[in-house]
Amino acid sequence: MPDILACVDLSTAATEVLGAAAAIAAASGSRVHLLHVAASEPEIAGYDRGPVATWTRDDRAHELLDEHRELRETAQALAERGIEVVPLVAMGPTVASILKEARRIDALAIVVGTHGHGALHHLLLGSVAEHLIRASDRPVLVVPVRDR
Repeated sequence: MPDILACVDLSTAATEVLGAAAAIAAASGSRVHLLHVAASEPEIAGYDRGPVATWTRDDRAHELLDEHRELRETAQALAERGIEVVPLVAMGPTVASILKEARRIDALAIVVGTHGHGALHHLLLGSVAEHLIRASDRPVLVVPVRDR
């Protein structure tokens, strides 16, 4: 069975990305792998809170647990629509992590959202969608997301 890799950043974009992935999955009989790429842990972190209130490893662990819970809830909403869904959380560089997962599951297609940031942001940083289109060896569906 072909698989669809739907990539979400747990923002408002997730709803539109999931809608597109669900439509492809329903039409093709595919399973959806729902991927969230979490930010990597910083090289330096504090170990406890003092008067300066530094970021700690425990803080990051709680963030990851929250992100995983939110991803499971998002996956459940998709499953309630009759789509087989596998929630996944990865850590690392976003584009490289997405491409690695797409190869691992032999994805039929990658579905991502784009927020349509301004020209300066695009010039300085580019976009995940643009980098995926250039680097992927499989189709990439870019879903425009209108900020609410």
